[in-house]
Order: sequence, then structure tokens, then C-alpha cells
Amino acid sequence: MAWNSISGYLEKFFTISPPKKFYQGEVIKVFNEIMSIELFEGDVEYRFGVVYIKNNNQILKNEIFLNKEKIIRQLNQKIKNDRIKDIRF
Repeated sequence: MAWNSISGYLEKFFTISPPKKFYQGEVIKVFNEIMSIELFEGDVEYRFGVVYIKNNNQILKNEIFLNKEKIIRQLNQKIKNDRIKDIRF
């Protein structure tokens, strides 16, 4: 078996994106670090580059809105790619 075929096969695994649970966990960690806000897995959902926050707290929504760019930048640094484009409620 040639090494070229093995390396080609293994390259497929480097392009696989992490599951939604990974993004949820990272979003929760970043919110805790930046804003000292405790979110739970049920409060965060990730779909197609957008993080959805399910929380009715108006103060929390305003804080996230004001720090949105900073949060997105830190999330993308932590994940090491630019997958997260927006945060919505």
C-alpha cells in the first residue's frame, strides 16, 4: 500500500468540523470568561455559523449585544477558525 493513499485518506479527517456540542461548550466557556455569565447547554444552540442564545433576561441580551464583536472574535480564536459569524436571540 502506498503512503500517498494513506495520507490522502487521513486528510479527510482534518476537514471534519466539530459537533454542535463542542461549539456549545466553547460558547459557554467564553461567556463565563468574558462576562462572568453562567449559561447552560439548553441556552445555547449553534447552527450554520450562528450562535443562538435562548434567554429572556434583557440585561443579558444588552450586555451580549454591546460585546458582540469581542465575543465572536474570542470564540473564533478559541475554536481556531472563523466559523462563528453572528450571535442572535
